[in-house]
Amino acid sequence: MTKIALVVGHNARSQGAVRVTDGRSEYDWMGDLAAQILAANPGRYRVFRRPAGVGYTREIAQVYAEVDAWGAAGSIELHFNSVASASATGTETLTSGTKGSRRLAALVQAAMVEAPGLRDRGLIVRDRKARGGESLWAGRAPAVLIEPYFGSNAGDCAAADRHFHQLAAGINAACTEFLKG
Repeated sequence: MTKIALVVGHNARSQGAVRVTDGRSEYDWMGDLAAQILAANPGRYRVFRRPAGVGYTREIAQVYAEVDAWGAAGSIELHFNSVASASATGTETLTSGTKGSRRLAALVQAAMVEAPGLRDRGLIVRDRKARGGESLWAGRAPAVLIEPYFGSNAGDCAAADRHFHQLAAGINAACTEFLKG
């Protein structure tokens, strides 16, 4: 299999965190990032969106059932972080801890840290019941959930915007490496 699913975090009704610089939501900004990654290699990627109005657990189950039916070799769910403190900064990737998920997470994390140059917050292993864990365990393919920057930090937002194309290119390169086995 040589296909990677790009799952846009949240949904059209519940769009996730909002950036302090321009009011764009995770769903909106990450939708643009997914489109940029897709444009790098349209035959490799497909963008999936979680359905609105079906409940959190069901929306995750539905989207990852679609990812499985498509036959993905891996999946990346796209988010950005946000917290009450405007000083929180950095890049992190959530992984289930399985061999495939950890490998994909390490490759994507390295690429994301290099692009905007934010603090490397590392890989975070999540079990099924932890925040973000359902997405990591719902499908058959190795899955990761990315958080390349903090939308609650104006400096992080500016760095992500400035390095948007490098971020997408880095994720694409990481996926290329992952698919080599």
